Amino acid sequence: MENAHGESLIRLLDDPDPLVFEAVSRKILQLGPELLPDLESVAIDTLSPVLHEHVEHLIRILQFDMLKKDLKTWIYSPIPQLAEGAWLMTRFQFPDLTLPEFMKLMKPLRDEIWLEISETLTALEKVRIMNTLLFDKDRLIINEDHPDSPGNNYINRVLETGKANEHSMNLLYAVIGQDLGMQLYMVEMPDYPILSYVDVPVLPGETVDPALFDVLFYINPADSGTVHSRNDITNFLLSQSLPLDPTYYNPRTNPDFIQTCLNRLALDYKLSGSEIRSSQIQDLLTLWK
Repeated sequence: MENAHGESLIRLLDDPDPLVFEAVSRKILQLGPELLPDLESVAIDTLSPVLHEHVEHLIRILQFDMLKKDLKTWIYSPIPQLAEGAWLMTRFQFPDLTLPEFMKLMKPLRDEIWLEISETLTALEKVRIMNTLLFDKDRLIINEDHPDSPGNNYINRVLETGKANEHSMNLLYAVIGQDLGMQLYMVEMPDYPILSYVDVPVLPGETVDPALFDVLFYINPADSGTVHSRNDITNFLLSQSLPLDPTYYNPRTNPDFIQTCLNRLALDYKLSGSEIRSSQIQDLLTLWK
C-alpha cells in the first residue's frame, strides 16, 4: 500500500462514528505490520488526542503480533541463537530496539572478555576471566532492593543499570559466552537456572543439542560465577530434600532458556500489578506448547 493511502486509512480512525472506527481498525489489523511505519508517522504528527490514542493502541497490537510471529520462527529454527532469543524477549518491552542495536549494547563487555581469552586456555580458565571482568567491583549485581521489578529481566536494562535478577544474570552470561564460542547452556534448578559448560568444540555462531554431550562443570552467575561439580549439585539437592532428577543436571536448549526467563518475567509483571502484561507473556509462552 502506498504511504499516502495508508495514512488516509489511518486518519479515518478519528471518525466519530463507532462503526467507521471498528471497520477501519479491523482493516488495519488485517493489513498487518506493513502499516506500522504509517501508524507511527500519524502518531507523531497528529494533534488529535483521540486519534493518537487509537493509533497507539493499534501499534501495540501489531508490534505484539509481529513479536509472536518472530519468536515462533526463532523457537523452531534449525540454529536458534541465544542472543537473538534474548533480543526477542527484550522487544516485548522495547519494540523499537533492533538486533544490531541490541548486540551493540553488549559489544564493549563482550570485546573486553574476548581480548583476555584465547583458545589455549581451558574452559575453567575462560570462566574465571569472565567472572573477574563481570563481577569484580560489583560491576553486575543482583537487584536485592527491587527483586521483583520487571525491568530486571531485560538485558538492555541490566547493562544500563548493572542490576539483574538471577535469570537475566544467567542469560547475559550465557549470551556473551556463547558468542565467544563457550558452550554454556541452562540447567533448570529449583530456585533459578544455572549454567553448564558442555564438553564439545563448536565455533562461535554454531549451536548443538547440549543434551548429547557431557557437562564439564556448572556455573552460578547469580553467585559471582561460582563453579560447581556434579557432586555439588547432588549435595545441594539432598540438602533441600529434593529428588536427584535429571532435570537438575542436564543442559537445556536455547529456546528452553528463553522460556524459563519469560516465565520469570510473567511472574514479575504479576507481582508488580501488571496483569495485562503478565497475560501477554503467558500468550507468548503458548508458543512452546
